[in-house]
Amino acid sequence: MLSLTASENYPSKTTRIAHGMVAGSFYHFEPPYDVESGEWYFPNSGVMRRLVELLGNVAHSLFDTRVFDWRPNGGSAAETSVMMGVCKNANDAIIHFSHGDGGHFAIEPFAKKIGVQVFHLPVNQKTLLIDVNRLHTMLVEAPQIKLVLLDQSFKLREQPLREIKSVLPENVVLCYDCSHDSALVAGGKISQPLTNGADILIGNTHKTLAGPQKGFIGYGRKDNMFVKAISESLVETLQSNCHAECLLPMLIAFKELEFFAIPYAEQILKNSQAFARALKNEGFNVSGELFNYTETHQVHVILGDAVKALNAVVKLNEAGMRTNNIEIPGSNGGYGLRLGVQAMTRCGMKEHDFMDVARLMSKLLLERQDITAVRHAVDTLDNCFPRFPLQFSFDQYMGEPFINDFLAEVLQ
Repeated sequence: MLSLTASENYPSKTTRIAHGMVAGSFYHFEPPYDVESGEWYFPNSGVMRRLVELLGNVAHSLFDTRVFDWRPNGGSAAETSVMMGVCKNANDAIIHFSHGDGGHFAIEPFAKKIGVQVFHLPVNQKTLLIDVNRLHTMLVEAPQIKLVLLDQSFKLREQPLREIKSVLPENVVLCYDCSHDSALVAGGKISQPLTNGADILIGNTHKTLAGPQKGFIGYGRKDNMFVKAISESLVETLQSNCHAECLLPMLIAFKELEFFAIPYAEQILKNSQAFARALKNEGFNVSGELFNYTETHQVHVILGDAVKALNAVVKLNEAGMRTNNIEIPGSNGGYGLRLGVQAMTRCGMKEHDFMDVARLMSKLLLERQDITAVRHAVDTLDNCFPRFPLQFSFDQYMGEPFINDFLAEVLQ
């Protein structure tokens, strides 16, 4: 399959091997601050703590974190624990992206179940940017809002964080979800959230950051007053097992990103913009023409209603192209494809290769050519891009001294 979803990636062989090297049968869930031993205490050999320390150091390098919590078992656990930790009083509220503007599907049902009021961020439907003036008005009119959660899963643009932060009252927390664009942040293509206004950074580790399916929470200041409350909301309220066997593959994936973030992020943007333009030239209705279609790894193609979008996904899958369907932000309720280039970028695809992919999609969906013939062409193209060694990963450099030294330090 050509992996063209925006929410998946290929971990390197090094990362996958690391996943089996630390015994997963041992618990480790200490918070990112000192605690006294009590009930639920498990003696620790120091190995896990050392991995946590190394991982925190790399997270600081990549995302300017001062406190780093590796424990969430995914992005949803991270965002819900932040909401629970910040919104502690009756009638507290959050404001986040609506579903139509790309907000994550998990936060709103959970908020309603625990009695947290929900507001939606005002978004300009042409630019897809938050209307900061309207946001300011909403915050004045609704002082119960305690958390601004930038949780876009359908994301084409960087939001104006400094402007957003400038209109927030002192008691309102700004949390940025970098699940989708973490590699672009690390590579300097999107501004560092924690140094540009965000108080908290959350994310998962299996989209542009190609690691195990895990999550994290980062704080820009050591004295962030919500660290303990969020930690207690996460463990043991939401989860009692943090899957410490993921610590080593997380560290490998973070370290790979530290080594390759700049060229990887550059190639992602070159590929996504070339893909968008090629799809447009083929005759597809591509969102975002106002801002050159995309500033992230995502490309959005508007197809029509929900049924038409789903049928396209099924047809593409039969032809060997893995995609997914969404409600497209800024399309007035239209549905289509959310495409991502990050996985095939790691397989070595460049701009001209994504032009070939656009041509194949056009043959299938616009010209309605035979699926079998298109599938054969997809397989031929896909065979040119093996899953090992992956680009922008340690796979390319196994045996080199700098890799050996790093692995020796970790495994020692």
